Amino acid sequence: MTIEELISGFAARYAVEGLATDDGVVQLSIDGTEVTLREDAASGAVVASAVIGEMPPDARGVFSSLALQANFAAAGELALSLDGETGELSVSTSLPLALADSDSLSDAVEALVNTAEEWRRNATAFLDVDEEAAFSDAEDADANPLTGDSGFLRV
Repeated sequence: MTIEELISGFAARYAVEGLATDDGVVQLSIDGTEVTLREDAASGAVVASAVIGEMPPDARGVFSSLALQANFAAAGELALSLDGETGELSVSTSLPLALADSDSLSDAVEALVNTAEEWRRNATAFLDVDEEAAFSDAEDADANPLTGDSGFLRV
């Protein structure tokens, strides 16, 4: 199955018109969560990802550790990542195109959105601030809050 066929079936399932790939990428908003679907031609998979939010500089170390623990516990179903430069926490998953259909993509996207929403709620509670403040753009952040000058992840 091609990414275009998969997206077409996904759109038909939800009666969404005009949902098409732009160079193999689709961006949509589901329950306030921005989701990106893209083809990874090298692995023959469709990758679904969602941004949870931008973590403040002083909380990035904690969220990096939590993401690593969650990835270990999830054993490959979903993966959390934290960009060391921007502090952007995101979640992603992938499905082999050869095995994917609109049902499996729908299930994967639903799990992705639910996970993003849960992490957003937990992050907001952990930071004990409102959601707007929790995910600031952190303009005054250190240049490399997680990696330092070495480029290696600090744990």
